[in-house]
Amino acid sequence: MYDRILVPTDGSPSAEAAARHGLVIAKAVDASVHVISVAGETERTERLAEAQARDAISKLEELIEQESDRSCHSALEHGSPYEAILSYASENDIDLIVMGTHGRRGLSRVLLGSVTERVIRLSNDPVLAVPPHAIGREREGYDKILVPTDGSPGATAAVEHGIAIAERLGAAVRVLCVIEGERGLPPVGDPLRDEAVEVLEAVSERAADRNVTLTTHVQPGTPHEVINEFVSAHGIDLITMGTHGRSGIRRHLLGSVTERVLRTSDAPVLTVRQDTE
Repeated sequence: MYDRILVPTDGSPSAEAAARHGLVIAKAVDASVHVISVAGETERTERLAEAQARDAISKLEELIEQESDRSCHSALEHGSPYEAILSYASENDIDLIVMGTHGRRGLSRVLLGSVTERVIRLSNDPVLAVPPHAIGREREGYDKILVPTDGSPGATAAVEHGIAIAERLGAAVRVLCVIEGERGLPPVGDPLRDEAVEVLEAVSERAADRNVTLTTHVQPGTPHEVINEFVSAHGIDLITMGTHGRSGIRRHLLGSVTERVLRTSDAPVLTVRQDTE
């Protein structure tokens, strides 16, 4: 599934949290871990930039050695952080990138945060974004995975990743379809509700022969708000979403919704491009 997992770091608590979440998956899928730190182009001095980057790498190397038996490959790169991360991922056949959603603002470097957003937008690989509220939660494991879907190709790719991770981690999968713009569920027989049921039935069929417990849900409302409320109400540990979705007359679950969830979710969010299934 994932053979090589990349964890970019700037030495921040957010990057360390991301590494811990990455290790949960690495252990489950027997993947190696790659650690990269980037000495940005706008640092005051090259020597200081490299010292900070090496220190950031050392912290994660120590963490990985103490908390797992995973092999670790480290690299110090120079230049634009998001470009260096994407280049390294491409050159080293990385299968998954794991990043914190907030980095360290020191001197003139912000490795994560805006960099994470650029990596998510441009990466051909799945990206797991770990928010501050998820710090420490990886110790409890991933027991419940939420997969929001609208039936689009991007959402379908994310469904496959969610199910595959659930199989490896022994997690239960909740599949959610949101009917946007409705205060309550449309009646049975309404085209919007029928379409939502169709989408969920397709996911159920996809998971029929897989060793996972899967339940489906249809809810009305504003997609990112419904998703976040669902995360809180059901104790969700991981969300998997496509980076592009489908726009209908009154529904657009993914794409801009994924961006809003990334900015507001308390749970880690795994984003998957359509062609990374």
